[in-house]
Amino acid sequence: MKPFHKRKYRRLLTFVFLAAVCLVLLDPAQFLENRTGPKVVAFVIDSASSMMKEERNILQLFEDLTHGQVVRAILRRNGQPDELHFYDVDDVRGNVDSESYLHALTLVSSYLQNRPDDRVVINISLGSNSPKRRESELIREIVNRGGIVVAAAGNDGLKDSSYPAVWDGVICVGASGGGVRKDYSNYGDVDIFADGSYRTTQRLLLASDTGTETHARTVDLNGTSFAAPKVSGLIVRMLRLDSSLENRRILDILENTSDDVLGFEHGSINSLNALAAVSEKYAVLRRARQVFFLIFEAVCIIALFGVGLLIVIGVPGFLFRVIFPSRWEAVKIRRIDKIMSSDRRRPRDIKYIVNCLFPGYARLFERANGALLKMDKPAVEYLIRAYPYKPSDEFGDFQSCIYELIEKIGGQEAEEFIRSERECQDEICEPDSCCRE
Repeated sequence: MKPFHKRKYRRLLTFVFLAAVCLVLLDPAQFLENRTGPKVVAFVIDSASSMMKEERNILQLFEDLTHGQVVRAILRRNGQPDELHFYDVDDVRGNVDSESYLHALTLVSSYLQNRPDDRVVINISLGSNSPKRRESELIREIVNRGGIVVAAAGNDGLKDSSYPAVWDGVICVGASGGGVRKDYSNYGDVDIFADGSYRTTQRLLLASDTGTETHARTVDLNGTSFAAPKVSGLIVRMLRLDSSLENRRILDILENTSDDVLGFEHGSINSLNALAAVSEKYAVLRRARQVFFLIFEAVCIIALFGVGLLIVIGVPGFLFRVIFPSRWEAVKIRRIDKIMSSDRRRPRDIKYIVNCLFPGYARLFERANGALLKMDKPAVEYLIRAYPYKPSDEFGDFQSCIYELIEKIGGQEAEEFIRSERECQDEICEPDSCCRE
């Protein structure tokens, strides 16, 4: 049997493997989306102040990161809206300015009034514990005009979430991971959970004495601020598939397709399940992934069972050889004699005799050696295959025995093998000889 990498069907198996990886890791259904509905527009109301002040060195080499920049990156990666607008609500000290925040909400409300056909998702990854009447009124206007407001619950680890997340009509997002709520996440009035982690690696090339050096840093961020845009992005994708979805229907889908979060009625978003509830293409993709994982799990179980079975089967044979060596040798010799007395010798019979070449067992080795010599040239092919897989161990030097046996049998195939082996030995020895000179 040829090695796996030399089989003629290796290309087909490689293609199947790559297709399976793409099915699991990628999202092929997104390339089949047909956009015929209105635009899906996302608004991010957030801070433009640096989050890396304490980590920045005096040269300020690495790119700065702002809260709003990260939120926009997450939303764009998860949702790919047709348009993405950002409203900075910072004051000169980097704190949220109330007037700027209310003005941003007013602009969003005006946009909805002037562009009623567009589907609009508003992400607000900020909040406070003191409600404002004007904020409540603007949020109500936005929701009544069809806007979908998604807000972070807050990072105080308290039961009471922050405003505007707790306002009616706002989707309040908490942070979870591994099926449990993150300790820092507020959890009161939460409508849905999502992973609140974000990681990015920044690299920088700098001149050095040896040319250039690569400097890198990895930034890990956590918070409900980064869970909210993942929900917003998922909603954007749902609207891109079906722009007629109503706000209540969107939240129902998110809740009904979510993964469980321990101790909470509402779970964590499951993007594929949510998209499958909206689009038949994603439903087919989900079923395909389920079938793939089912087959993969079955293959793993069968493989583990097979390996265990081989180990279990080999144990009695090993014990039999150790406890009754002469008896074990007699059984092997009897099988060789039976094969040689038969008029028809199958490939597995020849391989069995090759595997009986144990120099440490004189009678068995002589019988197997004689049988292979009697078979003559048909045995050469199997001896050549066994040659690299027969190292020296307590039974003796297999490779030397097989090499000598191939030389004795002879023939064109044996001559080619011997010539190639000698060339390999010459190539290995040549550098040493040069060094000695």
